[in-house]
Amino acid sequence: MKMHKGRLVVLHAAFGLTGVLHAIGGALLPAIAASFGLSDSRSGTLFLCYYIGTPLGALVCVGRHVRMLTAGFLLTAVVCWGIAAGGSALLPVLFFAMGVGVGVPMTAVSMYAGRAFAGETAAPLTLLNFTWSAGALAAPLLAARVLAGHGWRTAYGLLAVAAVVAAVACWLGLQEPPEEAVVAAGERETESGMGPWGVVVLFAFLAFLEVGIENTTATWMASYAMRVASTGAAKAAASSSLYWCGFLASRGLFALLLTRMNAMRVLSVMVVAALLAAGALVSFTGVAPVAMLLLGAALAPVFPLLISRFFARAQVKHSRWVLFVAGFGGSALPWVTGLVSSSANSLRLGLCTVPAALVVMICLMPLVRMRQKTEA
Repeated sequence: MKMHKGRLVVLHAAFGLTGVLHAIGGALLPAIAASFGLSDSRSGTLFLCYYIGTPLGALVCVGRHVRMLTAGFLLTAVVCWGIAAGGSALLPVLFFAMGVGVGVPMTAVSMYAGRAFAGETAAPLTLLNFTWSAGALAAPLLAARVLAGHGWRTAYGLLAVAAVVAAVACWLGLQEPPEEAVVAAGERETESGMGPWGVVVLFAFLAFLEVGIENTTATWMASYAMRVASTGAAKAAASSSLYWCGFLASRGLFALLLTRMNAMRVLSVMVVAALLAAGALVSFTGVAPVAMLLLGAALAPVFPLLISRFFARAQVKHSRWVLFVAGFGGSALPWVTGLVSSSANSLRLGLCTVPAALVVMICLMPLVRMRQKTEA
């Protein structure tokens, strides 16, 4: 199904804004912590609250998607205003609500695309995720620009205004996509020998691992670069940006290529390529910069392709459970990596969680590749 260009622009703008909202908190945190004299422990608690709220936002994303998009952005606007105007006492509650507010539109966009582009979701979802990544990449730059001339309260005030504009644009500019063909979805689920919830569990676990892998590399890459190369923090941060360069370029490229390539074959190849790159990263320190670039490029299309494959095998309404579980993977695997690193006194061993998770994903690929009755 083709979407009106105006609606597509609104959808991309909304998803890009969620990328900014999701990533900008880390860039603004030092200013907030300095303003209120927060310890590292209290600062960490704020993000724990946020990362608990985000998957819960996915879970509550039920009903009409346009309505959920609008409601999510309005909640985000209220919370941003509360952070900008309030004190430190309510910050944990506000960051939790921020997680819910951002989690709702992030999930609603994917569910909207799953219904609007029924049967042809691989390329549109990859392009949407490219837009999200661009927003996340721009967030620290936007934060630095605002902080240079103003302060973190101004930044959250501007985010509140942006969220209100997004809410109005979604309400006026998007139209609810047609309902799913429930019977056809049921036939697809039974044909593979897996019931509806078997498919949900499979893809939820894969999304848990994949998002965990992405967040682990994003969280620990700079620290790993600094230790293996014995460089300063600035050079380590610069070298770790190779991961994001590969990631963003790959998402943009595959958004175009997937209109001409077999999505399932691309998914299988990229998971194997990610395993090879991750293995090289932890095994050969001399090739770490190249391995970072290749790992980012290999991981970039995996998540949107997994979600696209899920839409081909199950009803879109069940995707909120997949995205809910994926959100917890994003916090669990980086924590496990830190735990292993501390216990073994080696971040290299800690990062072995990445190739280990990729091996599990490869083992599950035959279940993902199962053909459905409608594909025969």
